[in-house]
Amino acid sequence: MASPRRPSLLLSLTAVISACAAEVVSVPGDSSAPRDASEVGHDVPQDAGVDVPTVMDVPLDRPDVVAVDVPADRGVDVTPVDVAPIDGGSSLACLTGGTPPSQTCALALCGNGRIDSCPRCMPCFGGGPGGGPPPPRDAGVCCTDEPEPCDGDALGGATCESLGYAGGTLRCGDWCGRDTRGCNACAISAHTRQCIRAELAGVAPGALALASNGAEIGVAWVSDDGHAVHFARYSPALVKLSERNCLGVGDARGVALAAVDGGWLLAVGSELGTRTVPLGPDGSNRGAGALLPLGAMPMLAERPSGGPLLVATRYEDSRGGVVLAAVLRADGTQASAEQELITDEVEAGYGSAAWVGDGWLVASRGGRGAGGDLGVLVARVEPDGRAGAPVQPVGAQTEYPQLGLAEGAVWLTYASFGVASPGIARARLDTRGRAMAGSVDLGHIPSYFNPSPVVGVGTDSLILLGTYTGSTGHGRRLEVSRIDAAGRTVVDPYAITTGPEFARGYRLVRHGRDAVVGWIGSGFPGRVGLAVVSP
Repeated sequence: MASPRRPSLLLSLTAVISACAAEVVSVPGDSSAPRDASEVGHDVPQDAGVDVPTVMDVPLDRPDVVAVDVPADRGVDVTPVDVAPIDGGSSLACLTGGTPPSQTCALALCGNGRIDSCPRCMPCFGGGPGGGPPPPRDAGVCCTDEPEPCDGDALGGATCESLGYAGGTLRCGDWCGRDTRGCNACAISAHTRQCIRAELAGVAPGALALASNGAEIGVAWVSDDGHAVHFARYSPALVKLSERNCLGVGDARGVALAAVDGGWLLAVGSELGTRTVPLGPDGSNRGAGALLPLGAMPMLAERPSGGPLLVATRYEDSRGGVVLAAVLRADGTQASAEQELITDEVEAGYGSAAWVGDGWLVASRGGRGAGGDLGVLVARVEPDGRAGAPVQPVGAQTEYPQLGLAEGAVWLTYASFGVASPGIARARLDTRGRAMAGSVDLGHIPSYFNPSPVVGVGTDSLILLGTYTGSTGHGRRLEVSRIDAAGRTVVDPYAITTGPEFARGYRLVRHGRDAVVGWIGSGFPGRVGLAVVSP
C-alpha cells in the first residue's frame, strides 16, 4: 500500500477580489424541452474583437432537432454576481483571449473591403527544381504575393461548403481572416439527437470540461491565454440555460468539472496548485472552495453519492510528474490526505479516473522503469482516500488510458505504440485495475491513434474515437462506436464532426440514457461543439 502523505493544510487566499465583471446570463423556463424562437433568449456575445454570428445552433435534417433564429438584441438578464478569483489578476483577461493569426497585408489595408495581395517573405529553404540539394545558408529571402483570405464582405468566392463544412454562413473576421464559427461542423447521423456549435464567451478556448447531473449538462472552459475560467449550463436539447464568466483570473492550466450534491464543482489547475470552485445548481457561487497544493492538470471523478476524487499532477525535479489524489467534499474542501499514485508521469492531461462501484481507478502513463517505458499504470483509491500501489495491466509502450464503468465491467481504452501496427485497443479490467480476458483492437494508424474516452452502456462500451492526425489529442474527425462485452461491434463508427477543423480536448459523458460529446474546434477563433447521441 502507498503510505499516506501528511494531510495538506489549506492555503489561505490573500488575493484581492478582482474587478472582473463576472456575469450570470440566464434564460428562464423549462430546462427539459426544446423551445421555439419566441421562448429562447440567447446570450449577448462578449465583445472579443471578432465577428460573432447571431445564430450558433446547427440544424440537422431531423424532425426532433430544433434550430432557432433569435435576434441578437433580444433581451437577456445579465446580473453581476460575486467573483471567485484564483489569484486576483487583471480583469481584462475575461473580456479578451486569443491572438489573431498574423495578417497577410498591413493593418492599413485590412478593412478596405477589397482582397489585396501583399508580399510574404521568409528565408529561402528547400531544394531546387527536381528535388536538388537545399540552397546555402545565405540563399537570401524568398517572397511571394499572397492574397488576403477575405476583407469585409469580400470572401473571395469562399463558402462554408467550399471549405469542407456541411453548410452555414462564412464571415470575415476583423483581422481579414475567415471566421468559420457560423459553419456547420456537425455530421448528420441517425444516432445524433442534437448538435450545436456553442455560443460561448472568449474567442479561443484552451481547455474543456464536461459533466451531467442527469437533468442538465455542464460545460466549463478556460480561455487560451489561461486567464479566464467560464461555466455554462445546457438543457438536454442543448439550449443554453445560463453562462457564468470570469470565475477565475490567473495562470489556469486546466479545468475539471463534476456534478455534486448541491450543484457543480470546478477544479482549476494553476502554478499555485488546484483551486476548487463550488457552484450552485444555477452556476452561482455557493462557497469559498479551497486552494490545494496538489498540482496542475486536474481531473474530477464523480461517484453516485458523496464528493468526487480529485487527481492532479505536481512536477518535481527528481521524480518528474507525480500523480496525486485526494477525496473532496461537495463544497470543494479536502476530505482525505493526498496520496501519491504514480511517479515520473508522462503526458499529464491524457490520463483518466473513474468510479468503479466500490472505489476509484486512476490511469496514467508512467515513464522510466527497470525495463524502460512503463506504459499505462492503474492505481486504485478507496472511498476513504487510501491508495494501493499501481499495476501495469496492458504492458509497456502504451499510452492515452481512458477508463469507463459498465455493468459488471471496467473498460480501458489505450494506445499501443510498441507493436508493428500502432493503434487503439480496449481491455477489460477488474476493480483493482488488473487485466482480464477480452482485449479488442479498435483500429490502427492511419485510422485511429488518439485518446478514446469510453463510457458504459449496460454491459457494452460506448467509445469516442478521434481519427488520426499525427498530433497528440487532435482528431481530424470524431466518431462514436459501440462494442459489446465480447468485443463485437454493436454500432459501427458514425461521425460526430465534419469539415476541415481538427477536434481537440474532446470529452464523453453519460447523460441519462444518452451520451454527450464535447470538443474544441481548431483554428482561430476557437469554438466549442456539443452533441447529444443515442447509444
